[in-house]
Order: sequence, then C-alpha cells, then structure tokens
Amino acid sequence: MRLLVFPFGYDCEPVIRHAGLLEPRYQITALVSPGGWGLSGKHRILGNSEVILPVYESVSEVTEEFDSLYIPAFEVIDEEVENRLANEIVELIPQLSEVICAARFSDINYKKIKEACFQKGLSCKFTDFSEHKNLEAYGLMKTTEKYPFLKPLDIPVVIVAGWWEKTDKFEVSLSLRERFLQEGYRVSQIGSRDGCEMFGFHSFPGFMLRKDVDAVDKIICFNRWMNEMAREEQPDLFLITIPGATQNYNDQFTRGFGILHHQVFQAVIPDALVMCTFYMPGTAQNLEEVSASFQYKFGAEVDAFHMSNLMIDINDSEERGRIVTNSIYRESVSEAVERGFADSPIPVFNGWEAEHCDKLFDVLLQKLTPKSVQAVL
Repeated sequence: MRLLVFPFGYDCEPVIRHAGLLEPRYQITALVSPGGWGLSGKHRILGNSEVILPVYESVSEVTEEFDSLYIPAFEVIDEEVENRLANEIVELIPQLSEVICAARFSDINYKKIKEACFQKGLSCKFTDFSEHKNLEAYGLMKTTEKYPFLKPLDIPVVIVAGWWEKTDKFEVSLSLRERFLQEGYRVSQIGSRDGCEMFGFHSFPGFMLRKDVDAVDKIICFNRWMNEMAREEQPDLFLITIPGATQNYNDQFTRGFGILHHQVFQAVIPDALVMCTFYMPGTAQNLEEVSASFQYKFGAEVDAFHMSNLMIDINDSEERGRIVTNSIYRESVSEAVERGFADSPIPVFNGWEAEHCDKLFDVLLQKLTPKSVQAVL
C-alpha cells in the first residue's frame, strides 16, 4: 500500500520518524500538510532510510505515486477547518483503493467520508482505527464475579505516562520499542493512539474510554486482557503508553483528573515508569516532587523523565479556555537537561535525541533486571 498521509501535522512526526516499524504492507510515499500548519515546504526523512519526502501544501502538488490514504489523528479547534479537510478527502476517494482513518471526525464528517468510499462504481475499502470498541470486541465480558480479582502478571511491565497531553509519549514509546526489538526482545505493546495496529501492536483498548462500561469492569478487564495477551504473544515484556494527562492542571483545566491512569495502575503495577513532562528548566527538586506525587496517587515511582519542547502559556490558555503551548528548539531542551539535571537522582532525557534514548533504554534495562528481562540475551 503506497500511502499518502493527509493531513500531516506535528502530531504525526513519530509515525514518519519510526516508519521502519510499520507493518511491511504499509509504505509511506507522500505527505500533505494544510497551509498554516507550519510544515508545507519542508522535508522529512522516512525512518532510518535515506528517503527524503517533501511536505506539500496540496494534494495537487504531489508527484509521488500513491494508491491509499492514511488519515492520522489531528486536533483542529475550528469546525470549518475540519469540514474543509473532510471535503478534500472525499474528493480524493475516487483515486484510492483504501482509506485508513485514525482521526476522530464529527459524526457528520465521519459518515460523509465513510459513505463516499462505498459509492456505486467505487471499490475503496474503509479501515477504521478510530472506533471505540466494546468489551466483546476484545473477547472480554463484564465482571460477573461477586468479588472480582486481579490475575498477577509474571512479565515485566514498562509504562510511559504523560503529565499532560502532547508531551511526546508516542515518540518515546516508539523509540523504546525500536531499541527493545533491536536487542532481540519480544515486546507486547499497548499504544496511546488509534491506529497502532499499523505498527504491529495494540491501540489503547476502546472499552477503557467508553462511558457505558463500569469503572470496576474496566480495571478487571484490562488486567484480564493483558493476561490473555501474555498467553497468546509470549512476550519478554509489556510496554504500555497511557493516553491523556495524569492529573488536572488547575481548576479550569481538568482533562480527566488522571482517572484513566488510576484505572490502569489499579489493573497492573509497572516495574519501570517513564514520565513525559512539559519543558521545565528548573531544578531537579521540581521533578522529584512530581515523582512523589505520582507515587502517592498511583503507587509507582518515576524511574526516568522525558522533557518535551513545549511550555504552557498560562495567560493565553486562560484567555482561550484551552491549554495553549509554545515550543522551543529541541536542541535547547537537550542543553537544559544536560546543564540543569546532570546530578538529578531521577535521570532526565530528551527522547528526540538518539543518544538520550539509548541512555533511557539502559536505565530501564537496569531497572528490569530483577524480573530477569535481560536473561533472554
């Protein structure tokens, strides 16, 4: 499948950087980013290859061949923008053999795109990675035991969590997956995004996000699902990335209050925990306080931090009624980490840097040694 990625935005960068992890049937051949998103006219290197893809502003500019469309998850506040993107996708469909959707459209636009794939005379397959599936789709049923219990796991578990959204959880998790696989480990993985199946692992289960599933059922079923995964896939370790934020930012920006994280940590206790944060060029004491807070709330200490290149603009956020961030150069993050956190008792890394990721991988291996994850080598 020769994939056109549209709309390509910064949230999709990890998919391009780690394209080598994609299932063999997927080949990314073209990138299109809408005007105003800050990417058109630039270039991106495809995975570890020497392939350099230009980022076009319009599909009409694309010179590379493609026969399928990948719609990645994207965030658009303006309804008009989403409508325009949906219309452009519908116009493309007669040229396509398959549409792979990992984006959450409004009901109207979702229906418009899906129905366009099945118009008379067209043979365009529609693959939906965005749907929230029920328990039965995972071979699970609601808890029927009078006193439901958790089944222990004898396989080491690494969790990647984020203090807030857009703190590079997906990038960090793919970097770690790459390194574990390179070292010969069998990895069972649960990702924080829809469409992780394209990488050969599981998206975060839809039943955990459904409002019609009881909280206890979510915890028990997540635990049972992981046990079933362990039986079927026989992994050397689990790598789990949890969507969303670990806590509310303040009374105005609550973002789920960390309830999803609480449920996951009730279902499984991690053997190693990586926390992704905003840019916090302060002191190591600040991050130690974050770790202590995490331990009190979820029962797990942070073993390593990844520091993103985004900072919250609290004044602009309060004015707009949503979290607004400003970005800095990633090189500046590395400098801040090496300058301000060299002696931190909890190591801090910039996961976008290969050298930092190698060090993070080594930290996790040392942490997992008691569970004998190194014995496979």
